[in-house]
Amino acid sequence: MDGNVTLFGSLKRFFTSLPVDLPKKHGRGGQSALRFARLRKEKRHNYVRKTAEVATTQFYINPATSQPNVAGLILGGSAGFKTELSQSEMFDPPLQAKILNIVDVSYGGENGFNKAIELFAEILSNVKFIQEKKLIGKYFEEISQETGKYVFGVEDT
Repeated sequence: MDGNVTLFGSLKRFFTSLPVDLPKKHGRGGQSALRFARLRKEKRHNYVRKTAEVATTQFYINPATSQPNVAGLILGGSAGFKTELSQSEMFDPPLQAKILNIVDVSYGGENGFNKAIELFAEILSNVKFIQEKKLIGKYFEEISQETGKYVFGVEDT
């Protein structure tokens, strides 16, 4: 998420791209300088709002349920938008709880997306490792309780 585009994706696959053209800061305007600043702030706010809305629709299987369909979120970008989004009241609270980390990357767009994933590949692998560890724990629990709900070996499976 930077001032030019927001990409939503899972590892190396993009779901949605949200391009935007935000006005830059400038020292011109004279008496209109405050109006320009207000318009700029308003457009930035709308960009964060739209990003929060798209994130909500992208990361829920069914928006009526209260559980996101992701194990974790990494917010990355080259501007302050990612921090603004993570602290915003517009960002869905269950999604806020899924934020693993906020990463500063030098690039925007696809290059920034790939760099953020590269920086946090270890965290992403740990999420999968934790899920596998829970499954193995559940498996051994079934074995210890002798419920008969477990199978192992080539012939049994």
